[in-house]
Amino acid sequence: MHSLRTKFISIMLAFFAFIGVAFILYSMVTAMNYKRLRLEGITKTVEFETEKVNKTIAKIERGAIDLANSGLLFYKSQSKEEGETSVLEYLHSFPTVVGGGFWFEPYAFNKNDFRTGIYAFYNKGELSFDYSDIAEYDFHSLNWYREIIGSVERPYQVVWTKPYTDDSSYSLMTSAGAGIFDQLGNLIGISIIDWEIDKVIEELSTIKPTANSFIMLCALEKDYVISSTRAKNVVGESAKSVPWDINADSFELEGITYLRFGRFMDNGWLLSVQIPENEIYAEMESQNNRFSMIIAFSFIIMLSCAYYLISKLINAPIKRLTSEVAQLALGNLDICVKTVSKDELGLLAQTFNKMTTDLKESIEAYTREHAEKERISAELNIASKIQASMLPCIFPPYPDRIEFDIYASMIPAKEVGGDFYDFYFVDKFNLAITIADVSGKGIPAALFMVISKILIKNCSSCKTPKGIFETVNAKLCENNDTDMFVTAFMGFYNTLTGRFIYVNAGHNSPFVKRREGSFEFLKTKPNYFLAWKKDVEYKEEEIILEPGDVIYFYTDGVTEAMNTSQDLFSEERLQEALNAYKECEPKELLANIKREINAFANGAEQADDITMLALKINQVGMI
Repeated sequence: MHSLRTKFISIMLAFFAFIGVAFILYSMVTAMNYKRLRLEGITKTVEFETEKVNKTIAKIERGAIDLANSGLLFYKSQSKEEGETSVLEYLHSFPTVVGGGFWFEPYAFNKNDFRTGIYAFYNKGELSFDYSDIAEYDFHSLNWYREIIGSVERPYQVVWTKPYTDDSSYSLMTSAGAGIFDQLGNLIGISIIDWEIDKVIEELSTIKPTANSFIMLCALEKDYVISSTRAKNVVGESAKSVPWDINADSFELEGITYLRFGRFMDNGWLLSVQIPENEIYAEMESQNNRFSMIIAFSFIIMLSCAYYLISKLINAPIKRLTSEVAQLALGNLDICVKTVSKDELGLLAQTFNKMTTDLKESIEAYTREHAEKERISAELNIASKIQASMLPCIFPPYPDRIEFDIYASMIPAKEVGGDFYDFYFVDKFNLAITIADVSGKGIPAALFMVISKILIKNCSSCKTPKGIFETVNAKLCENNDTDMFVTAFMGFYNTLTGRFIYVNAGHNSPFVKRREGSFEFLKTKPNYFLAWKKDVEYKEEEIILEPGDVIYFYTDGVTEAMNTSQDLFSEERLQEALNAYKECEPKELLANIKREINAFANGAEQADDITMLALKINQVGMI
């Protein structure tokens, strides 16, 4: 036999082993999540920074098009002031760019001027125009001009130039240009907006997620590198000359594995961030190693302390207590454990004594409570049987009447429910049909249901549905302190004429199917609920039913049945189910509808009473 101390130590070792395994699994899952979140964070950062540049690019492109339109107006007006105003208006709204303006083809602006242009630029934060030696400034032969004028093919087309070094500032620049076309569609000049790439690279360099990561910006369509934070001398070079695969998600460079995060901008430029794979997860691995060492060291210390404390303070006193408590294990609830210490073990002994007393009282209380529950359950079962017996439950109810088939069912949400249906002959040829739903559930609704059903069926002085509802409503309103109410639908069907006279007291509209048709809503005008308001006048409506016609009645427990996602079965699903089984006899029809509801609920608890009744007309006018 193992000692209690050994068992305690074994349990603690198992516990620590379990904690260790759990920690390892947790570390693995955490590491995986960290890697995923880290990669997602980098991707979102690249997307965010790219989107910021995209907005600038889109604004520059719109500006180039707007300036091209203004350049056409400048050409038509031949007004230098108007041209300058157009350029200044744009540049004032966009101080991020270096400058912008118009440049016209030889003699295109004025047959007397070989070169014409307006160009404004930012100089120490102030806008100014540069007209110095414009007549001698051979911009027509410059690469940026030739690249734009040679690429523009239609209005509203924007062309970006390869990076070039500005003559005045010696900064790395790129220009966006759009064509200026005259009324005949001839290209007479271009608008241009200059953008300093160094500022873009300076902003993008802030993305740098790790110490040795680098960013590259290139135009793959034109096959050149715009800029790279790894090597400055690759600017303007072919993208194919870069010593790694630009399109690869990962690559090796100088013995280091890099992960690439790329994003295309709206103008076709590719922003690519290259990060050493080991640097992405280095911080996480370092933290995991430190944390693992701390956990392991803590386990050793806790295990040592636990061994000492268990041996010294728990094992010996428990042995003494065990012998005295042994009688309790044998079922002797009259035993009283002696307390010899004032620590937790002494408190444990007192607790055993109190537990014994409480257990005896609990057993007695449970016995009484169980007997009471059995009594209530038996009474509810009897009530359920009584309620069920009040509803017509023998089918077919009139074996000698071949003019129609009728079938009904009521499934309460609890032991007893508030729904009911009824049908009976008020005379030889008139069949009364009633379906109703009492507000609420359980015993109160069941009692109100019994009262309502009895009043409706026993209204001997009433010869029409209208008269019955008006009389019953007045009686239900008397002393209705609980403010309960009943939604009800009642109709008289005449087997000789096929005439169906009905009244709807706030109930769900039934469905009716003609012989060769589909189930459709029966048009009704809902009146007030029963027991809701005194002195209500109920209005009757009528239709003619013919052989083959079926009318289907139901309560809201059908359409409001819910599944585990809290979706309702709904009138639309009910109508689809009815039409799917429209050729079935009433009994089969109701059984199939209930199966559809069960399949939709998918195990969800029934929330309301489900009551259905179907009447099929076989023949009319025969006795």
